[in-house]
Amino acid sequence: MTRRKIIFLAVFFILQLSLIWPIYSFFAGVFPLIFGLPLSFAWIVFILISCFLLLLWYYFSDPALKSGQPNDR
Repeated sequence: MTRRKIIFLAVFFILQLSLIWPIYSFFAGVFPLIFGLPLSFAWIVFILISCFLLLLWYYFSDPALKSGQPNDR
């Protein structure tokens, strides 16, 4: 596996683990409100946006994309 793929999988795994117990229990309250959202829902939105940005980074850092070659693996 490439270094890029290992970094992607490690960060993605950590982000997904933050949605379950015990990490999520720190953010399971209703207050404070963040942009009008309860803390528990704002945490889920934050993780969702983080996963999206991670996927964008993984896509745009693809060496085949930079070289212009089709990715036929």
